[in-house]
Amino acid sequence: MLRLLQTSDVHLGARHPFLGEHAVDQRRRQFEAFERTVELATSTPVELFLIAGDLFDSSVQPRASMERVGAALAQLVGAGIPTILVPGSSDAPGRASIYHAYDLARLAGGADGAGVEVLTPEAPDATIPELTVRLTSRFPAGGLPDDGWRIGIVHRPMRPRDDEIAASGVDYVAIGGPSVASSGRAATVSWGVSGAPELIDPNEPASGNVLLVTLDEESARPAIERRAVGRTRMERMELDLAEVADQAELVETIAARADPDLVLDVGLTGDWPDDLDIDVEEAEASLAARFFHVRVHNLGQPTLSTGSQPGGETIAGAYLRDMEGRIAEVEASGDGEAGRELREALRLGRRLLAGRTLAR
Repeated sequence: MLRLLQTSDVHLGARHPFLGEHAVDQRRRQFEAFERTVELATSTPVELFLIAGDLFDSSVQPRASMERVGAALAQLVGAGIPTILVPGSSDAPGRASIYHAYDLARLAGGADGAGVEVLTPEAPDATIPELTVRLTSRFPAGGLPDDGWRIGIVHRPMRPRDDEIAASGVDYVAIGGPSVASSGRAATVSWGVSGAPELIDPNEPASGNVLLVTLDEESARPAIERRAVGRTRMERMELDLAEVADQAELVETIAARADPDLVLDVGLTGDWPDDLDIDVEEAEASLAARFFHVRVHNLGQPTLSTGSQPGGETIAGAYLRDMEGRIAEVEASGDGEAGRELREALRLGRRLLAGRTLAR
């Protein structure tokens, strides 16, 4: 039996522009998730630790970050757990790679740099005799021995096709690249994608896991378990403006989802009534302490005028007809942003004509 822990797409040092001032907190959480992954490997324990690409977000990292990673990997070296890593698309191999600038094996303190091995196109294979394991980053692999375990480790933006996996020539494929954890089987070959152990992409919010994989000679299929190591979650929420009475109710409704580990993206949708005053910046400021990060986007659509309108000979009537004519022309041209701006101007104009003050 062989137990391994698999991670990928850690992206240490990522900038996280979508998190604003909380980006530095998320970089800290990424390191903590990686350290929890190492702790899981030593406490389970496993016999092998795999990093299927993009441990770092780029090949330019401060020395302190490299030393922190080295200290984490040193725990694996001390526990006698080999680490096998392949570069990804962000920390790609070659002379510009971070693995060329820093020797992770020596930073981890292994004797003669043993215990941590980076597979490259020039050296794509690794053998661990005491585990009877052969690892390869070649895909498909050829010339691997029939005895022992044969494990592929690859990094791709998209999961390889089933026919590629079936012809890979290994017993199990550890895949990095896709951000969402998944697993499956193609013919006689099982595969697993761990996804990112912490939130890195607002468009791929399902993250936070690593994979614990158990290969057993007496079982045709490896046991693949997801283990949570990340803290930060991202969710999206939609609120229909027709169901919001005022700013206070908006804040109260969003606050019901309060969670210090949650990145919440709120979209206000539907028809935007003239008498509803919404200030998204004020809402975000009042909610900030209740979430890891919260963003509110007003996507509501100010409506065109309905019901009886002032006559065209009046200033009010001329204004409304002129604005709605311009809106029709702009929206017919496909310029949605300009149409939205004109609709907002129309909404504010109607407020003035009704004798109401303008919202900020």
